Amino acid sequence: MPTRRKQNANPVIAFVLTVLLFIAQFLSSKAGWFTANFFDCSKIDPDGLFASVAIHHIVQMTCALLIILFLNKARGIKGFKLRPRFDKKGIRYTLIFCGALTLYYLAVYIIGNFTHTIGTYDYELNKTNVMGTLGFQLLLSGPSEEILFRSLPITSFMYYLKPDCKKTRAAAVILTALLFGLAHININTFEIPWFQVCYAFVLGLAYGYTLLRTKSVIYPMLMHSMSNVISVGGCYIYMMLVK
Repeated sequence: MPTRRKQNANPVIAFVLTVLLFIAQFLSSKAGWFTANFFDCSKIDPDGLFASVAIHHIVQMTCALLIILFLNKARGIKGFKLRPRFDKKGIRYTLIFCGALTLYYLAVYIIGNFTHTIGTYDYELNKTNVMGTLGFQLLLSGPSEEILFRSLPITSFMYYLKPDCKKTRAAAVILTALLFGLAHININTFEIPWFQVCYAFVLGLAYGYTLLRTKSVIYPMLMHSMSNVISVGGCYIYMMLVK
């Protein structure tokens, strides 16, 4: 009986899919800002630090979920890994990631303090600003961005770039991380913050690898949220110590 020949991943399909995913992510983000502009959040967020971006992330996440629902119903694509799943590897990866990132930022602030190269926030560290920004980072940044920038694209790449092999998984993680890095470019001015783009790309690799290893987007969500909390919270601590 003849064996079924495996279909190689087509570079053209990979390119087209990358472009389509970029457009979907871009439009989801635009829809978020478009919706946020309808709300006056000045009473709860006088400095405009967290309320509008929270609305943006909720709408952005909703758009991603609607796209996932469409792909599931219309194309029969499954495996978006949205369900919580207890996984010892996921817990271990998350703890190692948070520990490594904490040490990284500790080194950044120690070295930066002596070299006077630390940039700080230009707003007052009052209760509203601190609790609002940290609350947003903890509760919304990870869930919203990981569904749009990890669960949706990785599953799409894995579905269309057959077969399911190491090369396909590596391509899915790398292309998804690339899209995540590109999302940090200012499209309006075409200004490229190279460090931020590269930093997002590296973190995207870690998040994507974790998603495939744990088969759940929950752990990348936790890692993403905690990375932002550590980054923002670390700056707050530094600002209070050098005050």
